[in-house]
Amino acid sequence: MTTPVTVAHIVQWIDELAPFRFAESWDNCGLQVGDPRAEVSRVLVALDPSLHTVREAARRRCQALVTHHPLFSKAVSTLSLDGPPGSVVAEAIRGNVHIVSAHTNLDAALHGTNDTLARAVGLAVHGPLEENPAAIHDPRYVGLGLYGLLPEPCSALDLAESLARLVGIRSVRLVGNPEKSVQKVALCTGSGMSLLGRAIQHDCHVFITGDVKYHDAHTALDQGIVVIDIGHFASEAFVVAPLADALAAVGRSRGAVLEVMTSIGEKDPFVTVIFNENRRECVAGAIEISGGAADSGK
Repeated sequence: MTTPVTVAHIVQWIDELAPFRFAESWDNCGLQVGDPRAEVSRVLVALDPSLHTVREAARRRCQALVTHHPLFSKAVSTLSLDGPPGSVVAEAIRGNVHIVSAHTNLDAALHGTNDTLARAVGLAVHGPLEENPAAIHDPRYVGLGLYGLLPEPCSALDLAESLARLVGIRSVRLVGNPEKSVQKVALCTGSGMSLLGRAIQHDCHVFITGDVKYHDAHTALDQGIVVIDIGHFASEAFVVAPLADALAAVGRSRGAVLEVMTSIGEKDPFVTVIFNENRRECVAGAIEISGGAADSGK
């Protein structure tokens, strides 16, 4: 690649990996803050566009911050600098950090959040819980949420424990009978309870997601489906490293001089506090996102 890498190139490469047309109509993917013409030699990939990750990008001399979650999820009429998202925008401008997000387009893409989790649990995928008719013929599209079969049946409790070990957490929330035998599984990373009905329609034994609300839990109980809530953060954080690797690979294929690295120390904002007669214990919702080493795209 004879010309310098720009922010526009980063956006284009993400579109090649997880086309923005895969995104939900309400979503806000792509460039969040910055100049498409700005040159980029170092990229930081993270889950969230927070003050922490923007400052980390600036400290590590990264001109671009690629995140899963967007900075703006809805229209903004006023941008105040005394709190997010305005404070994040101000920090990004001060640090010369350009922010790009790949949200529900990545959720629905091959090697995206849902596909990565399904592969990790060994799911033989039967299909998506929700699909975009305009995208189903694209080989990069898998759909929003997936369902299929585990290699062998197991108890819901055993599956919950396996998930906890897989994503690096010490606690999960489970709705339903822990001893129920499960094999047909639906999953949707992030906040996926809007797809519970689809999981029930497919006769799934268990639904894996995050951000489960009280009344939705009762719906699951009434319908006889087990729900395993591994948390929003834990269900999506593991996609950060694969996304960084994919961007670095595209850069290498273009002959670009580009370093791509992952954020150090992003954490689940929730901590579970356990009390008993003798002591109390604070249990982190998930381990920190590992990574940080630069991957040269030379």
